[in-house]
Amino acid sequence: MFQFSDALRTSRAQLLASAIDAGSADQAQLRIYGGTRPAPGAAITDQPLLCTLMFTHPCAQSVTGGVLTLKPLAEQLATGGGAPTWARILNRDDEFVADIDVGIPESGADLEIPAPEFFAGALIRINDATLTEP
Repeated sequence: MFQFSDALRTSRAQLLASAIDAGSADQAQLRIYGGTRPAPGAAITDQPLLCTLMFTHPCAQSVTGGVLTLKPLAEQLATGGGAPTWARILNRDDEFVADIDVGIPESGADLEIPAPEFFAGALIRINDATLTEP
């Protein structure tokens, strides 16, 4: 496994923040899905969309030590029900940035959230989020 210097890890985290903020249209999005995650950036087929959260612009609260700390994502209503298993990050022009695993705390998923299941109409919010470069 690669082990990068803090300077390089921080540069990679800043690059991710820039990719999320790229574009000139609407806000960047974090779309949370159930079901099996497709190949990176591949078309969504039968995976149910559970919730779409919007990033603020710029998305970064800070980038230091290889850690991108995001500003809180705006609260939204869940549009579907089920277990969240993965999420897709899209930039402001709805272009693919990354796919990430979603799981409960201590699961080791890229995005750990305390709700093992979403219910349509429930409020979903992410107040604290960090993305850490390896």
